[in-house]
Parts: sequence; structure tokens; C-alpha cells
Amino acid sequence: MLSATRRERDYAIALLVREADLALRSTDVYSVTNKNQTAPSGNIHDYLSLSKYYWPNKNTPDGLPYTRIDGHVNPEIETVRDYRLLRTMIREVHVMGMAYHFTGNKDYATKCAMRLREWFLDEATYMNPNINFGSLRKGEDLGARTGVLDMFTIFRVFDALHYLKQEPSWPQDLVPQLQEWFTRYLHWLETSKLAKVERESNNNHGTYFDVQIIAIYLFLGRTEDAKQVALKALHLRIDPQISAKGEQPEEMERKTSWYYSVFNLQALMTLARWGDDLGVDMWSYEGPKGQSIKKAIDFMLPFASRGGEGWPVENLKGFDMTDYLKCLQIAWYIYGDDKYLDTIAYLGPRVQQDMDDGKIKTISTFMCDISTLLEATARGGQGFIWHWCLT
Repeated sequence: MLSATRRERDYAIALLVREADLALRSTDVYSVTNKNQTAPSGNIHDYLSLSKYYWPNKNTPDGLPYTRIDGHVNPEIETVRDYRLLRTMIREVHVMGMAYHFTGNKDYATKCAMRLREWFLDEATYMNPNINFGSLRKGEDLGARTGVLDMFTIFRVFDALHYLKQEPSWPQDLVPQLQEWFTRYLHWLETSKLAKVERESNNNHGTYFDVQIIAIYLFLGRTEDAKQVALKALHLRIDPQISAKGEQPEEMERKTSWYYSVFNLQALMTLARWGDDLGVDMWSYEGPKGQSIKKAIDFMLPFASRGGEGWPVENLKGFDMTDYLKCLQIAWYIYGDDKYLDTIAYLGPRVQQDMDDGKIKTISTFMCDISTLLEATARGGQGFIWHWCLT
């Protein structure tokens, strides 16, 4: 058994190092200044992304303003690279940070420091601390509130920093400078009209706003503020977003209803994981009508067991089970409900086959399995692998 466990561990680390080495070799510049069009402000340092479900208006000569077609992504979004580069930077810093943790190779730490300075701090390439022009709909002068979501995966960087700053050669001024940047960005999150509307959303956008702001509060040492967000999430996220039966009505109205139901579930479980550290039990909370995270998981369970057959609402682009499987594996450790095991046993080989066929990215669940097993009975760890599992 121990030899098999070691093989699984070595395989998981090998996959991690392979991805980290690709990031290490990359010579591309990751910066908001690396685009061929600017935001309506005219400032090249302002972050810009285009709203993915908005298309040229067929009823106007110039196609403006763009109009929404839910579930259909406009490929024009790829003409502005800020979003893609931001997410690439975050992913690579996280992967290299984890690779540093497991291997001790300081080259990963050095490259992470460079990437963070390049995106946030260097005079020629820095990003202004706002997302005023995220998810811009062409024909408008300001971005949409949905653009606030672009930054939510930043917690991966903070997770990586926990390990990177232990490297003896790590620049001691970098974390304080990043904290200064995020203090200014947090002020924007707390005061801008776009962020206010996003925060008040009763769907995944509101949930991921909480994911983002809790991560920043914790990075800045504002633990009590983070706890207040988690406490409010019981009533602002679980109560209105989950029905007595476990449906997520706002997500089920979307054209890609399965994807968004899983996506919001991932956010709720991420909040619950942070709640463990903050003294807020979201896992067992039940709203006035019995709403709970467990009911949301359970509602999807029979449909997952049938490959999506019988799903009660419209759903484009199929039933990818990869992320729901991750949620289910963690749910079993949290709740100990044996009915989850049958569906895990059903989905696991099918997801693995999709990896083998090249339909989805090859990953190892070993780190997920070990970390969730350890933390299910002794919570309060860093949670970085939970983040990897869930989002």
C-alpha cells in the first residue's frame, strides 16, 4: 500500500513539475500593456477584457452597442489579451510556487517574483488597481460588473506566497509591495459602483465576489473582515441561491445550466473551506427552508449518476463531470455520506478516460485525496490543495 501511495505521489509531483517547467521556460511578457487597444480611459495600464456573451448588434449599422446571447461565447474576446494573461500569470505563479514547495528548486521562486513584479509593480508593465473596464461591452464607456470576477482566482497567488516567501533568496520587499497594491485594489472593491452591484448579485457572481474579497482580506491580515464576509454568506449566498430541494435557480436559468450549477457549488465550497479557518460552519448550515450546501450537492447527484440524463432544464455544451467529481470527493470527506461513493466510483473511470483521450487536461487527484483526508478531521490547514481541487 505504501509503495502504491508513493507512486501516486511521485506521479502527481511529476505532473506538477512538468507544468511548472513550462512556466519557467516561458519568455512571454505578461502585462496589461501588452495589448493593441486601450480601455475607454486611454490609459494602457488599465485592465481591459471584453464581455464574452456579447455580440455585434444586428439592428444598428455599426453593430453598437453589443447585445447578449447567453451561452454563446464571442471569439472576439481573444483580441484583448488582458484576461488571458492575468489568468496565465496567476496559474503559473501557483504552479511554480507549489513546485518550489515540493522540490526546493529556487528557480521557481525567482520566476514567480519576476512575474508578480511584472504584472503588479514594474513601472513599464504594472496594472492599475481596478477593474473599471472588465467585461466591456463594445459601445459603452465603462465595463460591466461581471468583469470583477476576472480577478477571483488571485487566492492561488496568495497560497503560493505562503511557501515562496520561505525561500532564503526571496526579495523581502515584494510581499509588502503587493500588500500595498492590494490595499488600493481592495479600496476599489469596497467603493466602486461596479463592485457594489457585483457584490449584491444573487448568483455565482456574488459568491465569487466573496471568494475574492475574503482571500484579499486574509492576505492583508484583516481576519475579522474576512470572518464577517463568511458569516454574511450564510444568509446572502446559501439562503437565496439554493432552494429547499437543492436547486440553484439562478444558475439553472442559464443556457449552460449544468456548468454554472457546478461553478457556483465550487465557490460555495471554497467559502465553506475558509469558514473552517474563520470559525464559521457553512458545511452544516441550513437556511429557513432547509437550504444547504449538502442539498445542492445531493440535488445534482442522480443526474451525475446518469451522465446528465433527466436534467430538468435546458443545458448547452453537455455534462462535463470533472469538477462535480472533485466536489463530490470532498463532500464525502466532509459529510461521510456513503451514497457519494457509488457516484464517485461511476464518474472516476469516465473522467480518467476523457483524460486518456485528450478531451480534458491530465491531472492527478492524489493531492486532493490526501489533503482532504487530513483536513476532514483536523481542519485549519492552509487549504491550498483544496483550492486546486475546487476551482
